[in-house]
Amino acid sequence: GGGGGGGGGGGGDLLDFLDGGLGAAAAPAPVAAMSSSGGGSGDLNLLGDIFGGSPAAAPMLSASQEGPPMVAYEKGGLKIMFFPRKDPDGTITVVARFRNDLDAPMTNFQFEAAVPKYVRLTMQPATGQVLPPHIDAVTQSMVCHNSTAGEKGLLMKLRIGYVVNGQPVQEMGQCAGFPAGY
Repeated sequence: GGGGGGGGGGGGDLLDFLDGGLGAAAAPAPVAAMSSSGGGSGDLNLLGDIFGGSPAAAPMLSASQEGPPMVAYEKGGLKIMFFPRKDPDGTITVVARFRNDLDAPMTNFQFEAAVPKYVRLTMQPATGQVLPPHIDAVTQSMVCHNSTAGEKGLLMKLRIGYVVNGQPVQEMGQCAGFPAGY
């Protein structure tokens, strides 16, 4: 029967081994829990990175090159100023500001721009269709993407329409004075 006892002893060893094994298995479990909570703090770090990224992104945004204001069109009491800005991704945003220097309002105001084939243009609607006298209250934003990355300069053909004192006015113009690289 001693052999059986030995077997029992072996069993005891096995239990000890299992206990140790469980202990060992249990030990990594908290580590795993730690690492998963570490993952949680990792998420926090990620959030920190995201929030940290916002201020970091702000300088990138300020890396947008503000072009000098341009007179795109000036005739018959209407003055159109362009405020171009080039973003780091190469997108060009042009804000057009329309000023009416007449004593009468310009109504039914329409502004259209055409660009060469190598430029993709997206126009936002104007902030209004009436240009009140002696003020530049109405603006319109355009987003351009120059596929030549500025090798060929940005230029625009303009079509302008409005009614003043009951008289419809249709005008064409061209604006090619964008900064180099736009």
